[in-house]
Amino acid sequence: MISTHSVVMVALLPIPIKNHNMPQKGLDEQWQTNRKVLNDVLRRGLQPLTLKHNSSAESRYCNVLCADGNFSHCKLVLVASLADCSEYSDIHHLKWHVSFWCECPKNELGDYVPPDRQHPQRDHNLYRTLSDANMKAANAKLWSCHVHRGINVIPHIPCIVGDLPKPDLLHTMQIGMLDHLQKWIFHFMKMHKRLDKYNAILLSMPAFNDLTPKNKSYADVSQSNGKVMKKLSRYLVGVATQSLRGGSPAQHPICNRAIEFIWVLLQFYMYARYKSHNNATLNNMEDTFH
Repeated sequence: MISTHSVVMVALLPIPIKNHNMPQKGLDEQWQTNRKVLNDVLRRGLQPLTLKHNSSAESRYCNVLCADGNFSHCKLVLVASLADCSEYSDIHHLKWHVSFWCECPKNELGDYVPPDRQHPQRDHNLYRTLSDANMKAANAKLWSCHVHRGINVIPHIPCIVGDLPKPDLLHTMQIGMLDHLQKWIFHFMKMHKRLDKYNAILLSMPAFNDLTPKNKSYADVSQSNGKVMKKLSRYLVGVATQSLRGGSPAQHPICNRAIEFIWVLLQFYMYARYKSHNNATLNNMEDTFH
């Protein structure tokens, strides 16, 4: 948890052993145990943040052991969250690849939903009641909402954890937005018959400092990691610009817009990589999208 004054390490979350050679029934039981242990650790660590609202001045204050060996009387406020995709789902006690905010079916994720057809917001108090009931109908309801049984401490924190900033370049940008950008570029080049040129330029990039030549095109790579995306971001604008040169005059406007879009997102990413920020750098990050 981070404040304007200090960083407090609450706990190191347990990382379970990966048992890939177990039968599926054993894996399911082990994953259920892992989720219970994870939520028990979170419940103990986040207990000062889950106190009921009190109008007194001492509300949600606690004594924190500091690095100098003394205790400070602090009010802890959760301002950011950081977790991998699978860990994020386990923390919220949800199944993988579902919405943290509403009960949207998996096959509708990313689709536009009119305001009058919005899916219901997640009711974690209801989930807890159904979990405690442990009846066939209650378990079926939890299953239809993609929710695991058990106690989850996150909904009892006085904030919406899913809306908190996630200062994680690896998962939000490098294998998040940049990975989506590369997929979009691939389909854009294919649609405008520039894919062969794009792959040829990409594979012809020479070695320079810590950059090594690529020996596979995008279609031949099964999965890109953060290190690969970090290096690719340094020359992706140039490769895309050269790939979209020429063509008919009718293609120029959309190709120019595509280059501008790629440049804007990568500029935002480059600013985000700064080790520290001030008002000027934060304003520059916001101005990239204006």
